Amino acid sequence: MRQDDGGWSIPMITHKFDRETQYKLQTEFLPPVEPDRTKPFSHNWTGMVLRAFAVHPRYRQLEEARHAVELLKSRFFQADVYSSLQKAHYWIRFEYPYWWNNLVSAMDIMVKMEVSVIDPQIEKAINWLIENQKPDGLWKVNYYSDTPEKSTLQTLEHKLWVSLAICRIFNDLRDKVWVNTDPDWLKS
Repeated sequence: MRQDDGGWSIPMITHKFDRETQYKLQTEFLPPVEPDRTKPFSHNWTGMVLRAFAVHPRYRQLEEARHAVELLKSRFFQADVYSSLQKAHYWIRFEYPYWWNNLVSAMDIMVKMEVSVIDPQIEKAINWLIENQKPDGLWKVNYYSDTPEKSTLQTLEHKLWVSLAICRIFNDLRDKVWVNTDPDWLKS
Protein backbone atom coordinates (compact mmCIF):
# COMPACT_ATOMS: atom_id res chain seq x y z
CA MET A 1 0.00 0.00 0.00
CA ARG A 2 1.16 3.50 -0.73
CA GLN A 3 2.27 5.38 2.34
CA ASP A 4 1.71 9.08 3.02
CA ASP A 5 5.38 9.77 2.24
CA GLY A 6 4.92 8.46 -1.32
CA GLY A 7 6.68 5.11 -0.99
CA TRP A 8 5.16 1.67 -0.51
CA SER A 9 4.90 -0.90 2.21
CA ILE A 10 2.65 -3.84 2.99
CA PRO A 11 -0.12 -3.28 5.54
CA MET A 12 0.94 -5.96 8.00
CA ILE A 13 4.43 -4.58 8.61
CA THR A 14 3.14 -1.10 9.44
CA HIS A 15 1.68 -2.55 12.65
CA LYS A 16 3.33 -4.23 15.64
CA PHE A 17 1.51 -7.56 15.79
CA ASP A 18 2.54 -10.35 18.14
CA ARG A 19 3.63 -13.64 16.54
CA GLU A 20 0.29 -15.33 17.09
CA THR A 21 -1.60 -12.53 15.35
CA GLN A 22 0.91 -12.48 12.49
CA TYR A 23 0.49 -16.22 12.03
CA LYS A 24 -3.31 -15.95 12.01
CA LEU A 25 -3.23 -13.11 9.49
CA GLN A 26 -1.07 -15.20 7.18
CA THR A 27 -2.83 -18.54 7.55
CA GLU A 28 -6.50 -17.83 8.17
CA PHE A 29 -9.20 -16.19 6.10
CA LEU A 30 -9.56 -12.86 7.91
CA PRO A 31 -10.57 -9.35 6.87
CA PRO A 32 -7.64 -7.45 5.32
CA VAL A 33 -5.43 -5.37 7.58
CA GLU A 34 -5.57 -1.67 6.79
CA PRO A 35 -2.13 -0.07 6.62
CA ASP A 36 -0.96 2.67 8.92
CA ARG A 37 -0.15 5.07 6.09
CA THR A 38 1.54 7.50 8.47
CA LYS A 39 4.43 5.06 8.92
CA PRO A 40 7.46 5.43 6.64
CA PHE A 41 7.88 3.58 3.37
CA SER A 42 9.87 0.38 3.04
CA HIS A 43 12.62 0.57 0.43
CA ASN A 44 12.26 -3.17 -0.16
CA TRP A 45 8.58 -2.92 -1.07
CA THR A 46 8.99 0.41 -2.87
CA GLY A 47 11.64 -1.14 -5.10
CA MET A 48 9.39 -4.07 -5.93
CA VAL A 49 6.48 -1.79 -6.84
CA LEU A 50 8.69 0.52 -8.90
CA ARG A 51 9.79 -2.37 -11.12
CA ALA A 52 6.30 -2.37 -12.63
CA PHE A 53 6.33 1.40 -13.17
CA ALA A 54 9.85 1.29 -14.64
CA VAL A 55 8.91 -0.99 -17.54
CA HIS A 56 5.78 0.94 -18.54
CA PRO A 57 6.48 3.85 -20.92
CA ARG A 58 3.67 6.05 -19.59
CA TYR A 59 3.53 5.10 -15.91
CA ARG A 60 7.25 5.56 -15.35
CA GLN A 61 6.74 9.26 -16.10
CA LEU A 62 4.07 9.74 -13.41
CA GLU A 63 4.95 12.26 -10.74
CA GLU A 64 4.18 9.68 -8.04
CA ALA A 65 6.60 7.18 -9.55
CA ARG A 66 9.31 9.82 -9.96
CA HIS A 67 8.88 10.81 -6.31
CA ALA A 68 9.11 7.18 -5.19
CA VAL A 69 12.35 6.78 -7.17
CA GLU A 70 13.81 9.69 -5.22
CA LEU A 71 12.78 7.97 -1.98
CA LEU A 72 14.31 4.66 -3.08
CA LYS A 73 17.69 6.07 -4.06
CA SER A 74 17.83 8.07 -0.82
CA ARG A 75 17.97 4.72 1.00
CA PHE A 76 20.83 3.07 -0.95
CA PHE A 77 23.08 1.09 1.42
CA GLN A 78 20.87 1.82 4.44
CA ALA A 79 18.82 -0.52 6.59
CA ASP A 80 15.11 -0.77 5.86
CA VAL A 81 12.81 0.64 8.53
CA TYR A 82 10.93 -2.67 8.87
CA SER A 83 12.15 -6.05 10.06
CA SER A 84 11.65 -7.88 6.76
CA LEU A 85 15.09 -7.88 5.08
CA GLN A 86 16.00 -4.97 7.32
CA LYS A 87 19.78 -5.04 7.44
CA ALA A 88 21.71 -2.73 5.14
CA HIS A 89 23.73 -5.66 3.75
CA TYR A 90 20.68 -6.82 1.80
CA TRP A 91 21.52 -4.08 -0.69
CA ILE A 92 24.57 -6.11 -1.72
CA ARG A 93 23.04 -9.57 -1.84
CA PHE A 94 22.05 -10.14 -5.45
CA GLU A 95 19.75 -12.51 -7.26
CA TYR A 96 18.45 -12.78 -10.77
CA PRO A 97 15.75 -12.78 -11.85
CA TYR A 98 15.00 -10.00 -9.42
CA TRP A 99 13.09 -10.97 -6.33
CA TRP A 100 13.84 -8.76 -3.33
CA ASN A 101 15.09 -5.24 -3.75
CA ASN A 102 18.87 -4.84 -3.87
CA LEU A 103 21.39 -2.52 -5.49
CA VAL A 104 21.29 -4.23 -8.89
CA SER A 105 17.49 -4.32 -9.12
CA ALA A 106 17.28 -0.72 -7.87
CA MET A 107 19.84 0.47 -10.43
CA ASP A 108 17.90 -1.34 -13.14
CA ILE A 109 14.88 0.73 -12.07
CA MET A 110 16.95 3.94 -12.08
CA VAL A 111 18.16 3.29 -15.63
CA LYS A 112 14.70 2.41 -16.94
CA MET A 113 13.24 5.52 -15.32
CA GLU A 114 16.12 7.62 -16.68
CA VAL A 115 17.33 9.00 -13.39
CA SER A 116 20.35 11.22 -13.96
CA VAL A 117 23.72 9.86 -12.90
CA ILE A 118 24.65 13.39 -11.89
CA ASP A 119 23.42 12.55 -8.42
CA PRO A 120 25.45 11.58 -5.35
CA GLN A 121 23.42 8.43 -4.60
CA ILE A 122 23.55 7.16 -8.18
CA GLU A 123 27.27 7.92 -8.42
CA LYS A 124 27.83 6.05 -5.14
CA ALA A 125 25.97 3.01 -6.50
CA ILE A 126 27.84 3.07 -9.82
CA ASN A 127 31.18 3.40 -8.05
CA TRP A 128 30.33 0.54 -5.71
CA LEU A 129 29.54 -1.73 -8.67
CA ILE A 130 32.74 -0.73 -10.47
CA GLU A 131 34.91 -1.19 -7.37
CA ASN A 132 33.45 -4.61 -6.57
CA GLN A 133 33.79 -6.24 -9.98
CA LYS A 134 36.03 -9.30 -9.64
CA PRO A 135 39.22 -9.73 -11.71
CA ASP A 136 37.44 -12.34 -13.85
CA GLY A 137 34.92 -9.67 -14.90
CA LEU A 138 32.04 -11.07 -12.85
CA TRP A 139 30.35 -9.92 -9.66
CA LYS A 140 29.71 -12.05 -6.61
CA VAL A 141 26.13 -12.67 -5.54
CA ASN A 142 26.80 -11.98 -1.87
CA TYR A 143 29.17 -9.27 -0.64
CA TYR A 144 28.27 -9.15 3.03
CA SER A 145 29.37 -12.62 4.09
CA ASP A 146 32.98 -13.65 4.68
CA THR A 147 32.06 -17.21 3.75
CA PRO A 148 33.59 -18.06 0.36
CA GLU A 149 31.09 -18.62 -2.42
CA LYS A 150 30.44 -22.23 -3.30
CA SER A 151 32.14 -23.51 -6.42
CA THR A 152 29.06 -25.07 -7.93
CA LEU A 153 27.51 -24.84 -11.35
CA GLN A 154 24.44 -23.24 -9.78
CA THR A 155 26.53 -20.49 -8.11
CA LEU A 156 28.42 -19.81 -11.33
CA GLU A 157 25.16 -19.59 -13.27
CA HIS A 158 23.77 -17.20 -10.68
CA LYS A 159 26.92 -15.03 -10.90
CA LEU A 160 26.67 -14.98 -14.69
CA TRP A 161 23.05 -13.79 -14.62
CA VAL A 162 23.78 -11.11 -12.01
CA SER A 163 26.84 -9.98 -13.97
CA LEU A 164 24.81 -9.79 -17.18
CA ALA A 165 22.22 -7.63 -15.40
CA ILE A 166 24.98 -5.28 -14.18
CA CYS A 167 26.55 -5.11 -17.65
CA ARG A 168 23.16 -4.22 -19.11
CA ILE A 169 22.83 -1.42 -16.57
CA PHE A 170 26.24 -0.04 -17.55
CA ASN A 171 25.43 -0.41 -21.24
CA ASP A 172 22.16 1.48 -20.79
CA LEU A 173 23.94 4.18 -18.80
CA ARG A 174 26.47 4.61 -21.59
CA ASP A 175 23.81 4.87 -24.29
CA LYS A 176 21.58 7.47 -22.63
CA VAL A 177 21.79 11.16 -23.48
CA TRP A 178 20.88 12.07 -19.91
CA VAL A 179 24.22 10.73 -18.73
CA ASN A 180 27.49 12.64 -18.51
CA THR A 181 28.43 13.45 -22.12
CA ASP A 182 32.17 12.85 -21.68
CA PRO A 183 32.79 9.70 -23.80
CA ASP A 184 35.46 8.43 -21.37
CA TRP A 185 33.40 8.65 -18.19
CA LEU A 186 32.42 4.97 -18.07
CA LYS A 187 35.57 3.41 -19.50
CA SER A 188 37.64 1.31 -17.14
